[in-house]
Amino acid sequence: MKSGYKILWTDHAISELKETIEYLENNWTEKELRKFSAKFDHTIELISKTPEMFPNSLEKIEIRKAVVERYNNL
Repeated sequence: MKSGYKILWTDHAISELKETIEYLENNWTEKELRKFSAKFDHTIELISKTPEMFPNSLEKIEIRKAVVERYNNL
């Protein structure tokens, strides 16, 4: 990551990410995984540089929601 905010991951977020990756590895092709990985990395970079570009969560206004793919959000 070049410059921007530091991304802090909670234990819960890391656990959910691991579960998601495991699911995707078992159900997606290698090509789909590479494409998702690139989108994921790009989204993390955008969050770091311009977090305000993402809408506030409906559940908690102080949290923002970034869509990586249709069923994968941060």
